[in-house]
Amino acid sequence: MNQQEPPKTPKTSRKNGYHHKDLRNALLETALTLIDQRDGPHFSLRELERVLGVSHASAYRHFADKAALLDALTAEGFARLASCQKEELQKAGPDPMERLKALGVAYIRFALDNKGFFSLMFSERGDENPERSSRIRHNEQALATLLGCIVDCQTSGLIADGDPKRIAGYVILATHGLAVYRTQGHHPMGDGNDAAFFPDIDAVNDMTIAPLMLKRPSAEEMSQRWFARRAPKTPAKADSAPES
Repeated sequence: MNQQEPPKTPKTSRKNGYHHKDLRNALLETALTLIDQRDGPHFSLRELERVLGVSHASAYRHFADKAALLDALTAEGFARLASCQKEELQKAGPDPMERLKALGVAYIRFALDNKGFFSLMFSERGDENPERSSRIRHNEQALATLLGCIVDCQTSGLIADGDPKRIAGYVILATHGLAVYRTQGHHPMGDGNDAAFFPDIDAVNDMTIAPLMLKRPSAEEMSQRWFARRAPKTPAKADSAPES
């Protein structure tokens, strides 16, 4: 298991004042930096105020408490995830299966490019108020995109019939697991070369969806494509000494 570095505290800002909108953005950006550094929202609103050199009253104009600030960050994170989904779906074109796989690519891409957001969006928080938090609503919007792709694949006769929501829960498991592993900085057993140890997102997509396909590849085909033995590398031969 990797040893985590002790939590870092950003240097206190020397800025004497912020425009109203700038302070809101500064609070959000500093909070996100701390979340990324500390692997979670392990800070107080007072700490953010000290870092930015602003009063509690100034910060309170934007966020009543830490939970409100984190809820705003969560909303921004889901907006970025939706943007990644849209971009990958556009690349995939009209093919239903390619569009379903594109959402897996979008999820991994978002997680790797936005580790702080990813940690916040999909981790439990003790200070979260379900009645005030918008996380469930945003999560449902992201899920709706996945459900739509699953239904399209079923309608096109590509995957088996069944409850799209239960299929979505199954599909998410592998992709989310890979995203969590990659964003937490762990290394697999051995020399830490995860490229040789873990399948990439294309393999995860294929192996996750394969059992659902009406015309599924055989175990031999899947094994040959994703688990073929790699020939050991041959050490480079040293140049022969020139004859005298």
